[in-house]
Amino acid sequence: MALPEGLSSKMKVFQAVNDVPVFLKGGPIDKALFGITAGLCGIGLISIVHMIYTMGFAKKKA
Repeated sequence: MALPEGLSSKMKVFQAVNDVPVFLKGGPIDKALFGITAGLCGIGLISIVHMIYTMGFAKKKA
């Protein structure tokens, strides 16, 4: 069973030996998706820390 031509060309791009990480070899779309993913993970971590802080140091009722 032969590989389709498009798939074999993509395999050559992703298996090439260079200094580019595999998650960025797809071009600008991969860079944008990676940036969005990293940003959303950062926002999520900050939100969790904020939630834990507000639950742990809740205002005292007088």
